[in-house]
This record gives sequence, C-alpha cells and structure tokens, in this order.
Amino acid sequence: MNDFMLKLLIVAAFISIIVSMIFATEDERSLAWVEGSAILVAVLVVTSVTAWNDYKKEEQFLKLNAYNDAQNNIIVLRQGNHVEINFNDIQVGEIVQIKPGMNIPCDAILVQGTGVTTDESAMTGESIELKKETLEQC
Repeated sequence: MNDFMLKLLIVAAFISIIVSMIFATEDERSLAWVEGSAILVAVLVVTSVTAWNDYKKEEQFLKLNAYNDAQNNIIVLRQGNHVEINFNDIQVGEIVQIKPGMNIPCDAILVQGTGVTTDESAMTGESIELKKETLEQC
C-alpha cells in the first residue's frame, strides 16, 4: 500500500461516500454510497491483482534460483569416488567431470577428452570457441 494514487483513491472514496450521504435527498440516500463504494471495490481489485502478480513473480524467481543452484553443482573425483559438489567447494588438484554446455568454474588442465571447445567470450571477449587439447597433446 505504498502507492500514493491508491491512498488518494481510498480517501476520495470515503469523502465521496460521506458527502453523498450528507447532501443526498431522502430518495437518493439509499444509493448515495454506490459511487464511493465502487471506487473502494476498484482499489481492492487493483491491489489484489497486483499482489497476485507479485506472488507469481516471486514464485518464478525462487524456481529460477533453485534451478541455477542445481546448475552450480559439479561432479569431482574424490578418493576414487564420484562426488557431486557445489562449484565453491572445488579444491586444487581435483579431477572435475566436464559435460557439454556446462560452465567450467575454474582453471583446468584437460586430462581426457576429444573435440573439446570452450566459449571464453565472457572472460576474454573472444567470440570464437577455442579448441582444447589434453596435456599430452599440447
């Protein structure tokens, strides 16, 4: 309810109801409240729709964050076992399993793989994907 216009409309609605009830004739008094009440109903509808829309946006935002958090996991080889960990928990010297389309969260030496290319445009500005070779082939 931080919107100035909505507050103004609510005040105007109550003023309309009060003024209409005071200055209405006996015949008009039974319907004098309708205009002000219509303004209040309109404000209620607008705030309800806005609240529902904000709720849905927040729900989608939380789903997107959960998806991104899941994308920040990576499989590493620790003590002979494949373990899924968060990017932030990678330690120096670990062997990381790289999959097509994933973000590589660290500097690395390619141990095994063929036809590996990386898009380093976010870091270097280079728009062409760079071919990567294993250490033995370099």
